[in-house]
Amino acid sequence: MTPFGLDLDISVSIPLIWLSSLIVLILCYNYLVKEPWINLPPGPPALPLIGSLPFLGLDIREPLRRMSSRYGDVFTIYLGSKRVVVLNGYDVIKEAFVINERVFSGRPPIYLLRQITDGYGITSTHGSFWSEQRSHVMRVLHDFGFGRPELEERILDEIRFFVPELRKQINEPLDPQLVIQKSVANTMARITFGKRMNYNNPAFVNYLRMMNRSIELLGNNGIITLFPFLRYLPGDLFRIKRLRQDIQYLNSEYERLIEEHKLAVMYGQESADFITVYLNKINEEKDKQMTSFTEKQLRGIIMELFAAGSEGTSTTLTWAIIYMSLNQDIQSRCRAEIDAAIGRDEIPRMQHRPQLSFTEACIMETQRLADVVPLGIPHAATEDVSFRGYFIPKSTMILPNLYSVHMDPKLWPEPDHFKPERFLDDDGKVIRRAELIPFSVGGRLCLGESLAKMELFLYFSVMIQNFQFHLAPGYPVPDTQGKLALTNIPKPFHVLIESR
Repeated sequence: MTPFGLDLDISVSIPLIWLSSLIVLILCYNYLVKEPWINLPPGPPALPLIGSLPFLGLDIREPLRRMSSRYGDVFTIYLGSKRVVVLNGYDVIKEAFVINERVFSGRPPIYLLRQITDGYGITSTHGSFWSEQRSHVMRVLHDFGFGRPELEERILDEIRFFVPELRKQINEPLDPQLVIQKSVANTMARITFGKRMNYNNPAFVNYLRMMNRSIELLGNNGIITLFPFLRYLPGDLFRIKRLRQDIQYLNSEYERLIEEHKLAVMYGQESADFITVYLNKINEEKDKQMTSFTEKQLRGIIMELFAAGSEGTSTTLTWAIIYMSLNQDIQSRCRAEIDAAIGRDEIPRMQHRPQLSFTEACIMETQRLADVVPLGIPHAATEDVSFRGYFIPKSTMILPNLYSVHMDPKLWPEPDHFKPERFLDDDGKVIRRAELIPFSVGGRLCLGESLAKMELFLYFSVMIQNFQFHLAPGYPVPDTQGKLALTNIPKPFHVLIESR
């Protein structure tokens, strides 16, 4: 009998006490971690240790879009105990990364990324180090033709190897991802290393396999970034040891290439490529007491250039093949436009782009719908900032939800449908819509944007001119959802390629 004359079953009261205590703990945790007195952006509840993870799921694209409907275009989630402000919609992302570029151009410390780069390269750096390195790399790439007609010849040289290689696969069910990646990677290899690789070179194939696996492991192991102590668990549950081995192998290859180039420079046999130019810059800076130009930094940049320059473009082209196979009428219209403007014997060039409006619209729609980098790369606030009526503390991770832009039904009616006409005016001319931002916006814009745009146009036009793509009989219809790792990659699929 209780003091108030009530009989309580102890077996019932203890669970109720525990439940009540848990609720109080969660409420207190939310109050402390969300710091309501400083007016942070709103967001879903945060649970002790795991934060907002239960509300996000494995593929966070749609959950984030639903959250923006509830909490607004600027909201806060917690990945473990790490505060993340998510930016949604074109106007919000542009305001942050273009208008307020200086305060939103930082990079947060990301455990796995730092394990790979050792803090070198461009992607994971920030401040004056990042600014100096990015400016230099952009100047060098411009000298190698980025944004200029000279780059077109480098790409077309590689395409002349690509078409016969793809022709070997006709009339057989094929997953084209690897052969496309080999070719696209070779364009960057010529710029970076000064030479191309044979498609069947075992070392080249092994290199791409390890690079792809590293990208997949990075994307699938966000849990280690949130809880680094899990890497000490027995065995290799999260395949971190495998990731480190792959990265060590890749780094050893970059170091070997750097040593080869150093010897070539020493004996006056240097080649005109990125490594040589950067080594010359290192020599210019060697007498300075403080310099950001080192061989370790060169190794980091090579890794980023080669990975970004081959993976993103090849993935977009692979998605294009999927959409063409699923939309035969659109594919036929592209081919008819190319045949009418160029014919079947002349290779498409950038000078033909004004005549290939529908073809270019298909490329743009592929970039929008495939959304290869749907969440961009996280930024960080470099100082305390007031943004859209909220307070964002210094060092807060900022996540640009590009998916919210590319799938916004207000911008793109029926956003789940492949409709190239979105990018054409009433006269059939291309509309270059500002809201298409596959390379992000602002000072952290992708370095390889001009290369990627040129490659996408030339490769896609040549493939449609020379081949017909069909669904492969006896194989499942390709999944258009994709598999979200660091990028949104197609799940394994097969198509049938016919030569024209």
